[in-house]
Order: sequence, then structure tokens, then C-alpha cells
Amino acid sequence: WQKKTVDMPLFSRSSFRTPKKPPRRKAESLPNISHLEDSILSADSMRLEHTEREGHQPAIAMKLGDHEVSFEDGQWLVSGSQGVLGSRDYVRLQKQNLRLLEENNLLKYKVELLLDMLAASNADCLVLQRELEAVRKVQSQTPRKR
Repeated sequence: WQKKTVDMPLFSRSSFRTPKKPPRRKAESLPNISHLEDSILSADSMRLEHTEREGHQPAIAMKLGDHEVSFEDGQWLVSGSQGVLGSRDYVRLQKQNLRLLEENNLLKYKVELLLDMLAASNADCLVLQRELEAVRKVQSQTPRKR
């Protein structure tokens, strides 16, 4: 058995060579970026030092569309003029949701109880029907006195 080599003309064409590398970018904008990063970092550190001096932790805040939320005391709160009402509404809706879930569980329990009662009454009815049929059968087999 001999090993045969096969030339693949598709990959040996000159048109399938690696493309040229793109030209290098000019480094003129790099100092501007590093200067911008330095100014952002210094502003953040100044804000952090100010809040640490006051004795409380800085709040994490994000702007999501038209709303601004902040993380305070282990909870996300909506801040701003509309946000105070929004967080109150959120708490109210949470309580209402909990109440409705409890009511739903109670109603499910009642339905389950009623289904069990219905099954028991159907079983009793079937037993009574069978007993009635047995009594009628015995009655029909015994001769009647006139």
C-alpha cells in the first residue's frame, strides 16, 4: 500500500493569499484618552473621599431611561420626584401581590377540599346504588305472596 499525495489547486492559487494588514492608527488620540481617564478617576475619588468623611457609604445610582434608581440599605429605590411615589407604589403593590397570593392559595385549598368531598359523595352514591340493585335482585327472585 502506497501513500498518494494529491495537489489541491484551489488553495494554491495566488488569489487566496492572506490579505494585507491594515495601516497602523496614529497615536495622537491616546494622550487625550488617558487625560480623560485621569480626570474621571480623580472626580470619582474626590466624591468617594467626601462621602467617607461624612460617615456614610456612597449610594450606587443608575439612570434607567427616565428613572433613576439607587441602592440604599439593601434595597433598590427609585429616586426623584416621581420616584418617591413609585417606590411607595411598589411597596403597596408588593403587599397586594402577597395578599392575593395567599388568597389564591386558600381558594386552591378550598377547591381541592370540595373535589375530595365530591369524590367521597360519588363513592357513597355508587355503593348505595349497588346495594339497591342487590335488594331488587333478591326481591325479584323470591316469590310474592298474594
